Amino acid sequence: MKKVLIVDDEFLIRFTLEEGLKDRGYETQSAETVKDALEKMKTFHPQVILLDNRLQDSLGIDEISTFRSADEEVQVILMTAYGSVAQAVEATKRGAYDYILKPFDIDEIDRIASRCIGQMQDRESLEFLKGKTQEFIGVSDAAMRIRRHIELLGKNSTVNVLIRGETGTGKEVAASLIHACSDRRDHLMVRINCSAIPEHLMESELFGYERGAFAGAMKTKKGLIELAAGGTVFLDEIGELPLSMQTKILTFLDHKKFKRVGGLEDIEVDARVIAATNRNLEHAVKQGEFREDLFYRINVMELVIPPLRDRREDIPALCDYYLKYYNGMFGKNITHVDPDFMRELLLYDWKGNVRELKNIFERCFLFCRGDVLEKHVELKRVDWKDDTRTGEPFALKDLRKGPISLDQEVSMLEQIYMDQALKLCGNNVTKAAALLGITRFSMKRRLDKED
Repeated sequence: MKKVLIVDDEFLIRFTLEEGLKDRGYETQSAETVKDALEKMKTFHPQVILLDNRLQDSLGIDEISTFRSADEEVQVILMTAYGSVAQAVEATKRGAYDYILKPFDIDEIDRIASRCIGQMQDRESLEFLKGKTQEFIGVSDAAMRIRRHIELLGKNSTVNVLIRGETGTGKEVAASLIHACSDRRDHLMVRINCSAIPEHLMESELFGYERGAFAGAMKTKKGLIELAAGGTVFLDEIGELPLSMQTKILTFLDHKKFKRVGGLEDIEVDARVIAATNRNLEHAVKQGEFREDLFYRINVMELVIPPLRDRREDIPALCDYYLKYYNGMFGKNITHVDPDFMRELLLYDWKGNVRELKNIFERCFLFCRGDVLEKHVELKRVDWKDDTRTGEPFALKDLRKGPISLDQEVSMLEQIYMDQALKLCGNNVTKAAALLGITRFSMKRRLDKED
């Protein structure tokens, strides 16, 4: 949800902005004074503050630092009826994201706020996993082997690690556990989703930039790798890293140094690198899509996580874990899984692995009314082989039999098409996206929704 706090001493402006932004999908609150706004920030946690420059007791431009001190992540957009170029420059110097003149256009405010929040979300890879407690659930030989390897890799906190496995097998869980077992655990683990950051922002996001490096670079900004100093950099989906960035990552791995965009001095960072991929990197090397020297540099130690269908004995243990997890989340007291449903879970092929099991549990919890978790989703999936579809086709539900979740039905149909496209294209996301008539970035975003 996009959250905006409006700070203006005029009721009509507050009301107009709140209603206009709500109509455009924002969650809003408003405040008449800075003191009131600071109190609301404690519980509302806005991403953006729309701040009037002429308040009753002060100038908004003087209060930018007040709000940024209360929450260094919040972005401030200054509103004023008395604008000038000099004032705009001064506002950005003091930390404002942007500057807008009254009488304002609500569409213009929407555009600026959306761009601001979008840039904040682009740094979703800034997911700090410091002290995050997780488990690698399972009783199978494979699960026990993985836990032993995690402990071993945690003790050797200088070597780079490559985690391989299909989508949804738990590669990020394994990476966070390796970090938690290491002597780097008191520092940050920074997750960088190599497929989620637009290519033109990649270098500045990873390595940061110096003030004045490009238009809009009003102050020096540390990159994600620099923020992981002393800790761990988790390069998720490294197989999607553009070739131009592969060279820069290789340089960092070799020397533990880099230059910020627009910078002249080397910055030295002691950070361990853990990479993960669901791609066949050897094949990508042969196709010229991945550097061979980078492949060998990240693959000092390898951890392979098998798909769930190859360790079905872990399914009951995972079910017990998710029963406790979703009981806590939804405030329910479901004690066990219906035996017939459990038999289906054990026989299912789990193309989406543990992530798919988690999603199915969440959907079933939403519909469950008793203390036994029963089947509320269709487990039969369309199987694609070559160009011929086998298995049962996607069936439309009969609304006369009761209500449905339209979002769930559309999501299942979308997943069927993505599965077919990926299979036909040998799991090449770029080619699969082209087959579906969408961009690679859009395809990755849809796949990531299954997280």
